[in-house]
Amino acid sequence: MVVWWRRKVVPRARRAWAAVAARLRARKTGSGGILKLHEDVQTCGYKDVQVMFDMLTSELETASNAQKPPPSPRKGPPPPAWPGRSASAAVAAAQ
Repeated sequence: MVVWWRRKVVPRARRAWAAVAARLRARKTGSGGILKLHEDVQTCGYKDVQVMFDMLTSELETASNAQKPPPSPRKGPPPPAWPGRSASAAVAAAQ
């Protein structure tokens, strides 16, 4: 029984463990995404690659800024300093 266990189960468990460990390691070292790409582009000797990357990032920035809604203008008096208190009570408490 022990010989069968060592021949059949242990090698498969080791392979599975190695695969899981490699995936976790790759996920940890592979993080960084756009920052890693920026680093690679900056070290590239071709100027056209750097220009294309700059164009891409500027397009992404303008697209993300266009999606943000504009701030709504405030109308009326500002809210009291503490909820439930009037502005004059907040000023009196500050003195």
